[in-house]
Amino acid sequence: MRIQGVILISRFIVALLCLFSSFAYSGIFKSENTALLKQWLSGIHRSTNDVIQGRKVNIDLQVFPIWQDRIDGDWLYMESSVVDSPKPFRQRILQLVATPNGLIRLYIYSIPRASDFAGAYYSPQVLTSLTQSQLSISNNCELLMELKVTNTFVGETDVDSCLIKNDKSFMTKFFGVSETNMSFLDSGYDKLGTLEPGRLDVPVTFLKVEDFDDSRYTP
Repeated sequence: MRIQGVILISRFIVALLCLFSSFAYSGIFKSENTALLKQWLSGIHRSTNDVIQGRKVNIDLQVFPIWQDRIDGDWLYMESSVVDSPKPFRQRILQLVATPNGLIRLYIYSIPRASDFAGAYYSPQVLTSLTQSQLSISNNCELLMELKVTNTFVGETDVDSCLIKNDKSFMTKFFGVSETNMSFLDSGYDKLGTLEPGRLDVPVTFLKVEDFDDSRYTP
């Protein structure tokens, strides 16, 4: 009986340790920095480049937070479109995950049947049918973001995180976000797996022209 009692107590202690470990682990998914980056990303951003890929064009990025009750990081919906175009040319889900060393891992996911959710910035309810299990990692890589003393989040691709390196594996080499501006630069791999310049010769920069009204969206 005494041995059985000791075994039961040991199992109870192990269960408690696992529970506390789980809470501690989930606690690092979000931080003050992920909340700040989410705030700076949320809203409408308009490109300031006169020419992008040889064309005179203005691009809007519309970003807003989703799934705010989730504990596995801060999540956002992002839609890219040419100004005055009837539909977006790219839609993605972003996940911001805090790390113990203060950095933020930014994961980018593609969306199935993305056209079904076009215009979600102005009608967030269209995303109610979208779940995390439907998403797939986009570009195979993740970005490591760090808040600099200049009050700018600066990120570079964690090359070791890239699952596939081929001629179709384009990624964001650089990503900078401040309270009022955003910029990024694309790169990619050639067929030999060597990093090469991307589709853009210079960073595309954006100016934030509108903050997102969080009261529009109910998780």
